[in-house]
Amino acid sequence: MWADRFYTAGMANRSEATRDVLFSAAKAVFEEMGYARVSHADISFEAGIGRTTFYEHFTSKEDLLVQLVQRDLPELIERVLGRVEDTADSAERLHQLTAQMVEFLGTDNLGLILHTEVPRLSLDAQAAIASSHSSMSTAFVSVYRDGVEHGSFRALPPMLAGRLIEQTIMTGGRVLMATEDPKQHAHEIAEETAMFLVRALVPS
Repeated sequence: MWADRFYTAGMANRSEATRDVLFSAAKAVFEEMGYARVSHADISFEAGIGRTTFYEHFTSKEDLLVQLVQRDLPELIERVLGRVEDTADSAERLHQLTAQMVEFLGTDNLGLILHTEVPRLSLDAQAAIASSHSSMSTAFVSVYRDGVEHGSFRALPPMLAGRLIEQTIMTGGRVLMATEDPKQHAHEIAEETAMFLVRALVPS
């Protein structure tokens, strides 16, 4: 009985280790080649693992991406949220959230993938990824509602407010990605995007 348990635990550990190797390999080739150009064979080659082994862990390249996002994104988002000052007023919190997200989308490898590739994925994959960053969406909704309640922001139809915030952040991320050195320009573009969004929501 004990031998069976040790064997099962060992198999589980090896399986998890293989998945980690495939995740690391995928991130490397996604960054180098772009998600759309990468095949499962490229990932397997980078990982030094047979193609059949790939399919023991993932059904497709898209499945790998979804599981990678589900594994890594929540922690990254918590890190972003942790940098926002709880004691700041609504306008300042929105500013900080926006700036952090623009920098993430424009400079982080996972952020770049999410920014460019998610719209091309299947609806099921998009839904799975959306659920992985629900805490970030909740944070934006909360700070906007708080601002409306205290008169810091104008009251807009919820769908319009959400789309305005989302598209402003995505635009900032796109501009940052298009620069020759995104990390060098990250602070400037993130701050300008954040200031633009906050001013757009302040009552005239």
